[in-house]
Amino acid sequence: MGGAVSAGMCVMLDALGLVPAFDRVYGCSAGALNGLWTAAGQAALGATNYEDAASREFISTLRVLRGRPILDLAFLFDQIATHVKPYSVGGLAAGPDFRAIATVVETGETVALRDFASPEETLAAVRASCALPLLGGDLPEYRGRLLTDGGLTEAVPFETARAEGATHVVVLRSRAASHRKHGANPAALAAVARQHPALRELLRERSGRYNAAAERLEHDPVLRERVVQLAVPEPDVVGRLERDRARIVAGQQAGARAVAAALSREPAALLWEPRAYRVAPSPLGGPAGEAPPAAAPRPFPRPGPRLRDGAADAVRHAPERLRSLRRAAAARRSRLPR
Repeated sequence: MGGAVSAGMCVMLDALGLVPAFDRVYGCSAGALNGLWTAAGQAALGATNYEDAASREFISTLRVLRGRPILDLAFLFDQIATHVKPYSVGGLAAGPDFRAIATVVETGETVALRDFASPEETLAAVRASCALPLLGGDLPEYRGRLLTDGGLTEAVPFETARAEGATHVVVLRSRAASHRKHGANPAALAAVARQHPALRELLRERSGRYNAAAERLEHDPVLRERVVQLAVPEPDVVGRLERDRARIVAGQQAGARAVAAALSREPAALLWEPRAYRVAPSPLGGPAGEAPPAAAPRPFPRPGPRLRDGAADAVRHAPERLRSLRRAAAARRSRLPR
């Protein structure tokens, strides 16, 4: 559920009109869930998925006693994401290219899933990226390969973006920039080894790979010219198995504040009201469309002339590429057919 933090970041990027400035959106694990709705122009709607998932239907440690996984991914993807709050197929077609990061179980290879043939395949790719060994139950097969959580090999997927030609990357971190992971739990290693022997080493080395990537993002001056991370100052804002909706919303707000402090030109007094949507029957079940919002609440104030306390510093030290995102977004929107 830590992805609630980066979901809040996506909401603020969308509110500031910056999403169209990006050519691609990469997402890994919960970040893939956020990335899909953000690329479809529905970051605020996607953020509310976490509040819906903060329930025993999705998270229950008691299910272990019945031999079932703690996380019910079927509830999240087959019910909420498919029927309750489906993403906009048309919005995704008009938005940035979306790619989901996953790990191939047999080889340990990192793959960027793309070129989706249908809405069902798109959601299946996101589900594969979120498929946690043990916690999430049986691992899915996607396009003939058994896949699992992309975070096992690339928790912060900036290297895949760069390998695929990205010149500048903005990384959304759900933890503080200084956060580092500890070693894997021996019991978890043994349990994973019984089910999927090939994943044992990947899980054992996961913390080291994460920490190395975090260290580069924080201290490598050459990398920081092209890759910028936006991170919350607070450690452990939302836990993995969090069911407290108030904490989840607080995590979303913390993520939104972090983006506002770096990129907004106004005080970021949050009006945390996700946009109201009336959703027609799911596009996965037949023709569908979205009616206009029932009301027009403004989730955030529009850009103004002043910077929030401390934001001036953050923007001054951000690369010129970040400061030009707003101009690029406006230029791209002006080229779209009316």
